[in-house]
Amino acid sequence: MPILVIQHSSTGTAATIGDAIIRHGLRCRTIRLASGDSIPSDLDGIDGIISMGSSDSATDDSLPWIAAELALLKAACAAQLPVLGVCLGAQLLARALGGSVSKMSTRPSVGLSRIDLTTAGRDDPLFRGLPWYGSWPSWHADEISELPPDARLLAKSEECGIEAFAHGIFAYGVQFHPEWTAHRVAELCDDSADHLAGDGFDYAAVKAAALDEADSIERMARRFSENVASYLMPVERVNAGIPKDIHH
Repeated sequence: MPILVIQHSSTGTAATIGDAIIRHGLRCRTIRLASGDSIPSDLDGIDGIISMGSSDSATDDSLPWIAAELALLKAACAAQLPVLGVCLGAQLLARALGGSVSKMSTRPSVGLSRIDLTTAGRDDPLFRGLPWYGSWPSWHADEISELPPDARLLAKSEECGIEAFAHGIFAYGVQFHPEWTAHRVAELCDDSADHLAGDGFDYAAVKAAALDEADSIERMARRFSENVASYLMPVERVNAGIPKDIHH
């Protein structure tokens, strides 16, 4: 059975994470909410979930899909299916597990951010082989303001006190974009529709800085993605396939 990839935006993809999962012999089923796809009503036929980012706010309960996705993420964690949330997906995962999300108190986080692994993050298999202090692509205006109960803080930055967290051994949220290459950052900088409100950013400088670090960004993206595929979502953790209803 496949890993469910939830794409909230019309342009974003699972990128290097999706590539690694396929290389490891797993299947992906992608739903595109911006194109009108719906969140599944139960976990039947799902072996794991990857929830990706977008410019939507995780606190906007008027979004037609948000209640269904929060319920799906909560049910997947209860069933101990592997779950990875990236950016918006991390914020939704935090909410689903009892944490809080809010607008950043400072300006949005755009470009390359120095992400520092905590002691727990340095020892976590998801960050194995990655620098304790690395520059990762970041692009968000909301942040996880409170961890879910019993969650472990794995990474932080000057902009955000919570850059990555784990809940148990199956659920992970990452606020930055470990799947992006420098080319993706450049695309966002070139398209004013992707620029975050509150601006004051020199997007040409953001693009140049990302391209200067292109090799390093790609190496880290590939290593993180390999860790996701080999540790978080390996074949031996496949769900037995018992349908679990979600009650809204």
